[in-house]
Amino acid sequence: MNQQLAYYYKRRAEKYLVKSPHLYEYFTINQKGITIYASALHHKKGVAEFFLPWSELSTLKDVFEFTDRSFQYNVYANKGVKPFSDDLIQTIRILKLNHNFIPSSVMKPLSGIRVAIDPGHIATDMKMAKIEGRFIDMTLESGEKINLREGDLTLTTAYVLKDSLEKYGAEVFLTRTSIGNKGASNVSYQSWKSKHLPNKLREHRKLTKKQLLHILYHSPESKIYRDYYLQDDLEVRANKINYFKPDVTVVLHYNADELNVGWKKPSQRNFSMVFVPGSFMRKELSTKRDRYDFLRILISDNTKDSYFLSKFIMQQFVDYLKVPAVNNTNEPRYLKNVAMPLGNGIYARNLRLCRLLNSPMCYGEPLLQDNINELKALNDNDLKSGKISERVIEVANSYFYGILEYVNYQKSKHTP
Repeated sequence: MNQQLAYYYKRRAEKYLVKSPHLYEYFTINQKGITIYASALHHKKGVAEFFLPWSELSTLKDVFEFTDRSFQYNVYANKGVKPFSDDLIQTIRILKLNHNFIPSSVMKPLSGIRVAIDPGHIATDMKMAKIEGRFIDMTLESGEKINLREGDLTLTTAYVLKDSLEKYGAEVFLTRTSIGNKGASNVSYQSWKSKHLPNKLREHRKLTKKQLLHILYHSPESKIYRDYYLQDDLEVRANKINYFKPDVTVVLHYNADELNVGWKKPSQRNFSMVFVPGSFMRKELSTKRDRYDFLRILISDNTKDSYFLSKFIMQQFVDYLKVPAVNNTNEPRYLKNVAMPLGNGIYARNLRLCRLLNSPMCYGEPLLQDNINELKALNDNDLKSGKISERVIEVANSYFYGILEYVNYQKSKHTP
């Protein structure tokens, strides 16, 4: 049995996680269990940071499934090579019992299923969309003006998807719900910048007063958004989703053609892709928290469940949306560097939300906004004025049908 477990998790590491062979300096998987090392030197000396014998595998999987990230990290940081304590094992048993699902008397197809939806980005207006760098602003040869804001498209998609899921009985949580350039904390970017950025910078001990003032008054808005606001916002999104403890999480984005630099003219290309957790690169196991996340993704059932969820959603992008999966001939260059292909437009990638979320997840990019046909179909969407594009509804439906198939697949696995 131990030999089979070692083989299984070695294969899982190769399939989902190990983008660079240098990562093997940080861990071993053998018949004894999984060992994590703080560095290549520690590995060479045989000094382990963390050891998981196969006899404790089920306990650690329960830790990752039924507790929050803070608790999980403390378990990782404090266990070392010692066995799990009796107190910890009893605590996990109690938490596990509290998560038993009791069916309702009137069952709909998604009754008892929790779905978290994360509408990517925040922009309601073009000014904010340009700060984010997620917009299409062009004039076609016909004279038609195209103004797309990805934050508006994703939030509209989220509302449509939420409505469909709830009609089928699901409990749905959205990480952001408000227009007005607001993220998961429901505070606008400009308000965050004036009220929270100064304190955040003061907490950064390596910054001199001169550097702090330069960032506050002279840094480009896009840099402040990317380096400071976005990191906070993604952390809040992840914490809220993990607290909700969903059965399914979908992260909504709309892509653009990397070869269509500046997005000033339409692209003829169009393809879809999805991401699941994994693909750690050479320097991405340098901290203890990185290594905890690596171990969690390695042994959690969420890893393979994310693959199947993404597979069903990806198939809907292809069949229902009629957008082909990205392939070797049109694959964006960055994917070759940072992602691991899993087949039919599905990639493992170590995006921040992929790493932070603790549930089966699909990070979706269903189409290219700047495609000549897509930009025309999406152009009439404006959530602030109540306009919803038919194409956005189709995108929401593709997620909905994919989630339905995934839930049915999971139920069939557990049917006697």
